[in-house]
Amino acid sequence: MKRKTQQQYQSGAVALFVVVFATLLMMIITLSFVQLMIKDQQQATANDLSQSAYDSAQSGVEDAKRLLLLGQACRSNAAPSSVNCSEVLSAIDSGDCNTVATVFGDPNTETLIQQDEADEALQQAYTCIIIDAQTVDYKGQLEMNQSNIIPLEGVGEFNRIQISWFTRADIADATSSLAIGFPGSGPSVSLPRVGSQWGLDNPALLRAQFMQTGSSFTLADFDDNQAGNTSNANTLFLYPSETGASDMSFALDARRSSPGAPQQADCVSSFSVREYACTVTLALPNPIDGDTANRGAYLRLGALYNTAHYKIELLNGSTPVLFDQVQPEVDSTGRANDMFRRVKSRIELKSDFTYPEAAIDLEGDLCKNFIITADPADYQDSTTCTP
Repeated sequence: MKRKTQQQYQSGAVALFVVVFATLLMMIITLSFVQLMIKDQQQATANDLSQSAYDSAQSGVEDAKRLLLLGQACRSNAAPSSVNCSEVLSAIDSGDCNTVATVFGDPNTETLIQQDEADEALQQAYTCIIIDAQTVDYKGQLEMNQSNIIPLEGVGEFNRIQISWFTRADIADATSSLAIGFPGSGPSVSLPRVGSQWGLDNPALLRAQFMQTGSSFTLADFDDNQAGNTSNANTLFLYPSETGASDMSFALDARRSSPGAPQQADCVSSFSVREYACTVTLALPNPIDGDTANRGAYLRLGALYNTAHYKIELLNGSTPVLFDQVQPEVDSTGRANDMFRRVKSRIELKSDFTYPEAAIDLEGDLCKNFIITADPADYQDSTTCTP
């Protein structure tokens, strides 16, 4: 009887241990799930706050755009009489964190992002906005066959421009290769049909059109080409090449001198060497009236055969010259609760005038009837045109 009792006690102890270990295992599993849930919730909250802080920073960028446009109106004497232009221009040039708040709000506090008082609980605001209206370069992107007109306005005189183009982002196919291809080489290069010999890893052929005036000009000056590197309009076609030149002059304009071939520009064979595949420095001609101090200049860039991210820098000899009020940089810091995000943006400051890409842009045949008559009865609506 005693032996049977001991066996029962042993059996009961084993069952107790099983229950204890099973309970511990369930607690561990439960705590693990709870911990994962808490981490997921914290991550979701952090992501939400991060996105909200980013949105707050973008709101600061939008307010900075308003201020820059107001400053542009002040400089052109087009601002409403109620605007304190002295305060606006001083705020833009100050480089302080409270640049926007000085004009649109309280310069001593952060700017809350809210549509009504109930939104204040979300704790979204931008805390610091710095505007740098003078930048070391101008950056942009061109799609194939697209062009862009860039005002060349510096803080001082300049006589050269440096153009860099084609980054890894311009290679159409997904590849980890750093190699850069070229459509041709040697002293004589050709312009193939689109898609035949121009590979996806080949830098774009860049069309650079330079237009300028001095303090005075006539329309005829744009067709004139005087001795001594003096001209108001020139065009170069920059052909990517491993053996191309890094320094050129707009005096090489193929339309004005022979041979009528593109100019081979210096490019590297790998992105491991530099960010932009091709870089060339172009010497500028003097304006027709010789007034370089009051040079009003524009550069029209067009990408052929491929897309192109590009960068433009102004030089006076070898000395860099800052762009002035052309593409200001806005540094905006946004907050959501205790999360901060910082955004840097380039803002285009151009006039309301839209520069046309072309008078006529088409891919097929062009057929046009052109009739001049003093008698409307001579015009026939049924006139047909055969290409």
